[in-house]
Amino acid sequence: MIFVKGYGQMCNNILQFAHAYAWGRENNVPVVSMRFAYKYRYFNICNTKYHSWPVYLFAKTMIKTKWMECYVVDDAKDITPALLDGLKEHRIVGLDGWYFRFPELFLKYKEEIKELFAFKPKEKKQVDKLLKECSASDSIKLAMHIRRGDYSRWLGGKYFFDDATYIDYIRQFMQLFPNKKIDVFICTNDKNLKVEEYRSALGIDSIFNPKGGEAEDLYLMSKCDYVMGVRSTFSLMAAFYNDLPIYWLMDKNETITLEGFKSFEDLFMEA
Repeated sequence: MIFVKGYGQMCNNILQFAHAYAWGRENNVPVVSMRFAYKYRYFNICNTKYHSWPVYLFAKTMIKTKWMECYVVDDAKDITPALLDGLKEHRIVGLDGWYFRFPELFLKYKEEIKELFAFKPKEKKQVDKLLKECSASDSIKLAMHIRRGDYSRWLGGKYFFDDATYIDYIRQFMQLFPNKKIDVFICTNDKNLKVEEYRSALGIDSIFNPKGGEAEDLYLMSKCDYVMGVRSTFSLMAAFYNDLPIYWLMDKNETITLEGFKSFEDLFMEA
């Protein structure tokens, strides 16, 4: 059995674990996520065997006291035959790091991974109500992920864009569908974002910032028709659930085109 140590925030953990799960599934090795055993309790996986506090504490103690071998994969070059043999042969073993990647196996078991990370009813309830009340059935629903907070520092603020830039992105998206009603759902970690300024600048009322929790935001984005946002695993995993077209915003002066939207499979190895 492999115990996967957590890496980063919620969606990093989904992607990290999914690769390990797919490899374990292919090689008949059970895989447990330590992070989903105790923390992000929003998904079906949290109700499965071994995903519980006692198991997390057991694995953490075993790794910390070095009673359990723990392999660290900080680089793709770390995935050696010896490491893979160790993961198969040890009765219990830990796995740490970001670069344990098996894209072909990930895609092979993609539907199983979706089921593991399907949302619990509690996380879906308010979002389903919001969509029913605020969005017309024939409108195009755009999920706009605005990442602030830690992105002011990550890569020197390369993907930290101001409101004027995001407003321009939305305006360009609207121009791609001149005869359609556009509903925009902004999901962000910026608690001070003023959605009224977006509505005023764009001249439409159908811009919403529901201020949900992380799981509610992820579920909401997954229920839209298009996803836009700076490069992040959050926007990527939102596109994952329903194979949505996703546009990673890489430059402040970017020109938005329909051809620029990619699939999850196009981008998931770049995260």
